[in-house]
Amino acid sequence: DESMTALKLFGRARFAALGAALLAAGCAQVPPDAGQNPADPFEKFNRNMWAFNDAIDRAVLKPVATAYVDWVPEIVRNRVTNMTDNLFEPSNALNNTLQGKVDDGITSVFRFLINSTFGIVGMFDVAEKIGMQRHEEDFGQTLGVWGVPSGPYLVLPFMGPSSVRDVTRYAEEFGTSPLTYAFWDEDWWIGASFTVVAVIDGRAQLLQLENIRESTIDEYVAVRDAYLKMRANLVRDGEALDEEEELEQLTPLEFDE
Repeated sequence: DESMTALKLFGRARFAALGAALLAAGCAQVPPDAGQNPADPFEKFNRNMWAFNDAIDRAVLKPVATAYVDWVPEIVRNRVTNMTDNLFEPSNALNNTLQGKVDDGITSVFRFLINSTFGIVGMFDVAEKIGMQRHEEDFGQTLGVWGVPSGPYLVLPFMGPSSVRDVTRYAEEFGTSPLTYAFWDEDWWIGASFTVVAVIDGRAQLLQLENIRESTIDEYVAVRDAYLKMRANLVRDGEALDEEEELEQLTPLEFDE
């Protein structure tokens, strides 16, 4: 009886969160000039999807992440973060190599092998302690290095900010993740469970930005500009833009009297 009651409560909470998200999406504030920005022609759709994701975040992810930080010791959370980072090393190895950074690709391979064994399935970053630094790259960056343009900005359900080009990274990361092959068929729930924990851990790391989030005039525009600038910077490996190019990436905000 207690189990059934818990399931019913969980179901109600889930549908309540979904209903709140759909309501927020329907009430998303869309400016009359939405879609005129060449980088964001799908702004009307994106703003509604942003409202949907934001409602899910405020109703579910943020409270769970807050409880995670309050109840789980920092040393345990750090181990979870290290394990998650380690799962992306095969992807880092592939993309570094595809971008011509063969040495970094080899380093990523050895980082994965060392941390998966001596680091106890990645809980400890032993490789970093012996001088092997992490080199993060994804397939969206690889396509950017190859000259593929970013394409329109796109907000994905549950996944958040992306672009037409960067959507490809999710398929590549799924294909290179050890979880995809280690827990297949009847053991899929193990990989799914760790993925949920990794999502909560990732959201917990963003809690420190809540003050900035609440004080932003137009959070959608701020995140969009920051995302596009960050991705362009990653493709260039940090090479600075000149002042004119820097200004072109910013969106002017209109203030009420």
